Amino acid sequence: MGDGSKTTNISYSNDYLKQIYNTFHKFLDVDWINYQNRLKNSLEEVGTFFNLDRIYIYYFSKDPTFMKIECQWNNEGIRPKRTVEEEEVVYALPWLMREIKSSDFVAINSTEELPKDAVFETEVFNNEGIKAALIIPLKSENKLIGFIGYESLSESVQWEEEQIKILTDISRAFSNTRARLTKEKEYESILDGQAILLNNCESQIWALKNITSYATVNEAHAEFFGLNKSDLEYQDLYDIFSIDIANKLSELNWDLFRKNEPSKTEIELENGKGEKRLLQINSNPYRDEAGNTKYLVCTAEDITEQRKAEKELLKAKEQAEAANVAKSQFLANMSHEIRTPMNGIFGFLELLQTTELSLEQEEFIREAKSASEILLYIINDILDFSKIEAKKLVMESIKFNLRTTIEDAVSLLSHKAVEKGLEIYVMIKDGVPEEVIGDPSRIRQILNNLISNAVKFTESGDISVSVDYEEKENDMANLYFEVKDTGIGIRKEDIHKLFQSFNQADASTTRKYGGTGLGLAISSELVKMMDGEMNVESEFGKGSTFKFNVNLKIAKRSSEPKFDLEKLKGVNILVVDGNDNNRESIKSYFHGADINLFEAKDAGDAITTVIKNSNSKNKIDVAIVDYRMSDMTAYELATTLKSIPIAKDIKLILLTSSAKIVDSKAAKEYGFSSYLSKPIRKDDLISCIAILLGLEEDHEEEQEVVIKHTVKEIKHSLKPKILLVEDNEINRKIVIGILKSREMTCDIAVNGSEAVKAVLERDYDVVFMDCQMPVMDGYESTARIRELEGEKKHTTIIAMTANAMEGDSEKCIQAGMDYYISKPINFELMFSMIESNTKTREITINFNSIIDDYIDNFAEISGLDKEDAKEILEDYVRCLPDLFTGIDEAIENEDFEKMARLTHELKGSSGTLRIDSIHKLAIKLEEKSRKHEIEECVSIFTEMKKLFN
Repeated sequence: MGDGSKTTNISYSNDYLKQIYNTFHKFLDVDWINYQNRLKNSLEEVGTFFNLDRIYIYYFSKDPTFMKIECQWNNEGIRPKRTVEEEEVVYALPWLMREIKSSDFVAINSTEELPKDAVFETEVFNNEGIKAALIIPLKSENKLIGFIGYESLSESVQWEEEQIKILTDISRAFSNTRARLTKEKEYESILDGQAILLNNCESQIWALKNITSYATVNEAHAEFFGLNKSDLEYQDLYDIFSIDIANKLSELNWDLFRKNEPSKTEIELENGKGEKRLLQINSNPYRDEAGNTKYLVCTAEDITEQRKAEKELLKAKEQAEAANVAKSQFLANMSHEIRTPMNGIFGFLELLQTTELSLEQEEFIREAKSASEILLYIINDILDFSKIEAKKLVMESIKFNLRTTIEDAVSLLSHKAVEKGLEIYVMIKDGVPEEVIGDPSRIRQILNNLISNAVKFTESGDISVSVDYEEKENDMANLYFEVKDTGIGIRKEDIHKLFQSFNQADASTTRKYGGTGLGLAISSELVKMMDGEMNVESEFGKGSTFKFNVNLKIAKRSSEPKFDLEKLKGVNILVVDGNDNNRESIKSYFHGADINLFEAKDAGDAITTVIKNSNSKNKIDVAIVDYRMSDMTAYELATTLKSIPIAKDIKLILLTSSAKIVDSKAAKEYGFSSYLSKPIRKDDLISCIAILLGLEEDHEEEQEVVIKHTVKEIKHSLKPKILLVEDNEINRKIVIGILKSREMTCDIAVNGSEAVKAVLERDYDVVFMDCQMPVMDGYESTARIRELEGEKKHTTIIAMTANAMEGDSEKCIQAGMDYYISKPINFELMFSMIESNTKTREITINFNSIIDDYIDNFAEISGLDKEDAKEILEDYVRCLPDLFTGIDEAIENEDFEKMARLTHELKGSSGTLRIDSIHKLAIKLEEKSRKHEIEECVSIFTEMKKLFN
């Protein structure tokens, strides 16, 4: 120091070397027992030698923000660094700690040398009377673990380089020794812990030196044989055990060493008590650095009791499965037995409704049908619940059109909503995938249940079904469904009951509305099976919103209609409907189309919109008009528009909640080009507009069926060819009667064998096939038909069965059937299937002329009155289109056998009814067909058809 203060200068000498040697030597054999004494003695020697007043060692705690003095020494007459050795905050001296962390040492020759930012350090040094200090960081594996401080309280010190070097080396001896002792302590702790674990482990553990010699074992392994560890360790198997046990273990060890890889095996050994026990052994080779197997380490579990339990469990499982099979078989049999008479009840009630009844009788039939439907719902719910409970319900994984599935579910219940005066509409958000992979029948079941409940518990207002989605990874779509109503709602305290089996929110609703309390429980379970969940939001007295989501794989993303929306570019469309939701639903169908869409809430608003835009580019081209409006009817609006010159060319489409209330002829007379029933299907609406605007030429085949009344007229005139395969006479009568109510007929086959023959002889639009029949059942019959048809044709076959258990629908599809209807038959569904599968055939012949030409002659010859004669001739005329179509096809295919058979039938019927013109030509045609004279057949048949022009 150059300020004249007192300093101590220590020169390098052999004494330094001796001091370092003594310190290091003392710590060569130090342990935790004598560590503190040796350390304190060393600190005293160093302090005395270097004429210091105080030395201390700090080590950081586990929490590095704290530290604690481990050892300290102070000269006689000097107070210790700390009177109480406890944890201290590290950053109480921030400048000093920064220096310690960043430097090899911190040398303070005088307190006056402390920098200005060492505010806290200056205060501490002054309070403790420190004149000079040397602080050296302590490290272990280059990590700072603490520091040692050398202090002078009596005078300043000029710390010299050699002095600092020696004190640094001595400090390293202290930190290295402590690090060594810490590691030894940790290692001993690990060894003690391992020994405790090994010897107290219930699992047996041992290591093998070779095939017949142990290296070490734990207590559990020795106890198994009734021995001590010392009896086994480093011993040969044949010196310890009987020859039988030794041979078994040697054979096992040989196999384990030979495999030389982790493996698992089982062995039965006799323990020390003479009991046979089954051990499961896991082995793992322990290899040296060269990769050679040094030991084989084995662990073993006694699994004797476990195997006994498994055998008992297997036995119980087999018994339970047998009982479950019996239960399932019972349910299947009961389902079949119950559904068969139920089909009769439903069928005859349907037929009875078509007869002339008094008001009282009609009421009785409605009540009987309602009670029958409730009974059927109960049967279906119990069957589904049983399948879910037994975990036997399997989800299909097939590709299906999502929009069609949703619209079908809504359409199925729309008539019930109409009967109660409710509006029901669908809102499928833009972007929802068109096709997905999953189980469409279960999606429909869930929607049907929710919509049915909404209709049941809603007296006025509307019901909405909305669908949205979120695309996830791996082409998965999370589909979100909402069914919202304006019904009676649910109390908050009752919501938790909704998804419980055999429960309803309010027990009184069961008496008023009916139901099993299973529908929502089943729906919730079905949703869970599709990786989703169901919940409900409701306000009592104001309605409910049921929400659920399901995860399905996307098969096709785009949801464009069959018709190209680009072709509607520039078209101006007016939607007239008092319901905001209905208008919004229709608007959503045109998302992405470059059209002008106008809205009107009533007829007055519609007329104003038409007139306002009549002389602009926004002139209305198409008006979609609701049947009922607040200010006038749709017919009145149509009449008004047709009377306005600027509006007479507008194409009008009528919207109705029910097709039953619309007279197609009246609609045409008032100026409507077509009508559509609510809820409106997107493809139907767009295709309908395209047809009206004459834009269907490029896709003629795809746009066959849009205008509903036209569709019905076409289908009725086509007279679908139906084959009913049914052995039960009651069921036959019901189906024949129901078909007759829609002016349809069917051929009959009473078993599968007759069905095969009939399908080969005649082309049917649809075959309704019972599954359980004598001689040949429906499955075998279908398989036989598919085999004989090959790739030449494909007849639509629909299973019609009373079975409704798991696997029944799959069994039908696997047999080659196209669809599946369970009994009791849903006749609306049956007619829908007939309509969708009836082949389009051009009919230009007016067979009705036969009635006018021959009714008088036939009435006179038969002695019948004119009305009866007319009815018989009408039945005859209904058969003629199919006969003529069949003969036409036979001529085209030169199928002379078929031609002769059909002509013979025509000859017989026309002869019986004294229709001589047809009868004479039929005789000639049959003769020429049997002679295979194709040109003559064509000529005669052409002459026959001319009779009806």
